[in-house]
Amino acid sequence: MAHASPSHFAATPPDHDGFRSPRSVPAASGGLDATQGLASTSPAGSSSSSNLIQNTSIYYGPVHQVKKAKNVSMGPNHGTINQDSGPGELEEQSYLAALDFLSKHMAAGAIHDSKERCDAPKCMPETRVAVQDEILSWITDGHKDTDPKRILWVTGPAGTGKTAILGTIAERCKTEGTLAATFFFSSFSASPTRRSKTCLVSTLAYQLLQHAGLPQVGQFRTRMSQAIRRDPAILQKRLQTQLDELILHPLRHGVPTGARPMPRHRMAIIIDGLDECDYVEDRFGWSASARISSGVRWTKEDEQREILSALLHAATDPSFPFVIIIASRPELAIREFFSTGPARDATRELFLDDKYKPDADILLFYDFKFSYIRRRFNLSPKWPGEEVVLQLVSDASGQFIYAATVIRFVEGPPPGTQDAALSGLGLRTPHQRLVRVLKLRTTRAHTPNIRPLEPLDMLYGSVLKTCSEPLLSMKWLGAITFLGAHKLSVSSVPAQILRLWVEQSPGEEVYVLGPLSSLIYIPSDPDCSECYSFYHKSFVDFFVDESRCVDLYVSPNQTCDFLSQRYFENLDNRRFSLLEICSCTANSYWAEDLHSIPRHLVYRTLDYNPGDPAMFIFSTKEAFKTAERAMLSCDAWKWAEYFTAPGTDVLVDRRVTIRHLILRMFYVVHVWCSKIRCRRACKHWRKAILDVARRRGWNAVPTPSELFRDSRVLPYTLAEMYRFFYVPYEQTNND
Repeated sequence: MAHASPSHFAATPPDHDGFRSPRSVPAASGGLDATQGLASTSPAGSSSSSNLIQNTSIYYGPVHQVKKAKNVSMGPNHGTINQDSGPGELEEQSYLAALDFLSKHMAAGAIHDSKERCDAPKCMPETRVAVQDEILSWITDGHKDTDPKRILWVTGPAGTGKTAILGTIAERCKTEGTLAATFFFSSFSASPTRRSKTCLVSTLAYQLLQHAGLPQVGQFRTRMSQAIRRDPAILQKRLQTQLDELILHPLRHGVPTGARPMPRHRMAIIIDGLDECDYVEDRFGWSASARISSGVRWTKEDEQREILSALLHAATDPSFPFVIIIASRPELAIREFFSTGPARDATRELFLDDKYKPDADILLFYDFKFSYIRRRFNLSPKWPGEEVVLQLVSDASGQFIYAATVIRFVEGPPPGTQDAALSGLGLRTPHQRLVRVLKLRTTRAHTPNIRPLEPLDMLYGSVLKTCSEPLLSMKWLGAITFLGAHKLSVSSVPAQILRLWVEQSPGEEVYVLGPLSSLIYIPSDPDCSECYSFYHKSFVDFFVDESRCVDLYVSPNQTCDFLSQRYFENLDNRRFSLLEICSCTANSYWAEDLHSIPRHLVYRTLDYNPGDPAMFIFSTKEAFKTAERAMLSCDAWKWAEYFTAPGTDVLVDRRVTIRHLILRMFYVVHVWCSKIRCRRACKHWRKAILDVARRRGWNAVPTPSELFRDSRVLPYTLAEMYRFFYVPYEQTNND
């Protein structure tokens, strides 16, 4: 055969790794080299009729590892090589090259059995049995349901053990051969790839590509390898395109003609912690300041919605043989996605509530752990006592993270080590540390160096900091507790009443509390009389304790200032319109007389003891000045006429209610005035109250000399003011 002329060479010399043994992984970087070729197949997936693939290349330099070469003619410096290779060997090379490519672009720590997750939480034996059985039953037999679903959304409040449950489910599925792939997001991971969507598809594709239990898909491996070869930049495209090219198309076209399709609803893809995908990609290559100035704002919620849309697209594809389990907190964006459109029709929700008896499981957990501590420290079999354990179960409020945190603190440092900080504070023994935990229920027992519930505090703090304005959210939480919703049971103040009171504009509630939906129940119907309630008592304990929430802390005085200012800001913008309030409280058990609601809402929140935080009494002159503009804009005459109108109050004694409200306002507007002159807000309100009271014929209205004394000499205390504004009995007759 004639030698080819050097001038005819058009290709660069191939990398020697192109001829590496098929048992070794090629050293790929970024994409696949041309010589790490994939077996060419016919549309039906079979090789050519000659069962050989002709690869012709022209190469300068020495030749290494030539296998099965025929008709080779080589000159002293170059030669033409015609090499025949079997399709199986090239497919193996392509498969290994694809694995290597994906391994360089995946989040290895996000796989359920990764080294990074070696100490990840798992369900203790004999706990969470009911919820595990329900999930496993859905995986294997969910297709038999009357209305079968392809997605299972496991959700519930923060700290209820979702990750532990899904980690245990992944292990059990792997043992039973029903696990396809996993991805565990984590906002606390040192690896940024577990906080981002970037490596999601590549990580799933890597696990499916090497899965030994997918023989039914025929040429799935070859098709995926070809997809990578065709487009080495595939992972730079949007998630749905990645799923289409790397997973759906190979599944769709990989089943040989006449082959039995893979059984449906038998294998699961598990995605845990979707709400912890909080890294926002720079989609346009701009700096943060450039994105802000351009008005382009892509949020973590947008990232999460893109993930959900891509997974829904896959789950609803007829060629997709897996079911998908997604676990997350019930955050607003995720909840909205699953409650609307096609996602609602394709998804079954499993909410981790009391139905799954978390208290019984937490009791088992405590019994097991305390038994270990007793053996380790040679403690009495009766320690710590049934009553103490039951109290700890109650304090957990179904929250496994609380129980785990308590045990971790009580157990102390590992054997053979000593914590000097604990010893220095008299916390040497498990009993001393347990006593410290129990004291947290009634005292602020934290110190700067010792925080028994620090992991729990970190969890709550991280959730609060997802709010756009964390301090505003804390003020709302303080307002809810101040108005009586601090218990886990239903309170006596409907959520809509609080919205009418404190919302500056419609939608503020969602803006402020939406990110906290894993910690607080927010009624979804804006016109109902439901109340806010907290899923965990420990969350309330956290945000009312300055030593625990630190820079997020909002004091009771700040909460009262906030409520007082919002009261004045919303007084004249129809926030306290009778029609608006009555429309949402017609069935409220405490609203027998609908016209009385605004009075009673104000009255029941006033603290009679002037030494305690109380509504309308601003804690500082600065707080008063901040609210003064709103106080001046109010129609004080209309307010006074409304609260002195006879015959509209039924639930409480009218004389007490009116007198208390009027004198409280009369005191509040003046308390921060100087002795030289009253502030404008004081003059505005006091004049209105005096005019209306005199016109109503009230007795004991302050005289000019009494007003002078109050303004210039010595201000009356709130208690002293109770001699003013006596309401004649005939004006309080409620018939």
